[in-house]
Amino acid sequence: MNLNKYILFLSVLFISCTDDTDEGSYLAPINPLDTQGNLLNGTWYLDPIVGKISIKEESPVTMDGKVVEVFNDMTLTISEGSLEGGIFSTLNNYDEKIWPEAGTWAFQDNDKNKILRSDGISLTILADLIHNYAQPKIYTLKISFTTTDGNEEVKWVFKFARQCSSPFNEGC
Repeated sequence: MNLNKYILFLSVLFISCTDDTDEGSYLAPINPLDTQGNLLNGTWYLDPIVGKISIKEESPVTMDGKVVEVFNDMTLTISEGSLEGGIFSTLNNYDEKIWPEAGTWAFQDNDKNKILRSDGISLTILADLIHNYAQPKIYTLKISFTTTDGNEEVKWVFKFARQCSSPFNEGC
């Protein structure tokens, strides 16, 4: 009986092996820009992240390190995100010079953490997934950029979050 199991195992092993020269059997590499572009798709909120175990409470917007509350009702919607870039729109953005109502974006210098908006502002981003397996997934998106006000540079940091409906939903 054990010999039969051994022969069956070897048969399955040899049948499952393929020739390395078969060009159709290779998977195409996944482009990190495409992965990042897809991750950015969705509506992002500036609500402070509070009351979640393992998530540090943080102010959603700072200007030169100081908390700014006028943007707290703002939402950022990113769509058509891919390795080519995508489009964005904002609601309740308070100041068009800081965040335009709508525009396009593209990855800068083939870096998944650098984005160039259509208004010429260069953004540094950090997208992350906070996965508490008992609850829905929470994605965070930290966006840093500099604008000018007269002769002075102003450093902005926006900390967005979005929550998926299910902890098992890979598509959100």
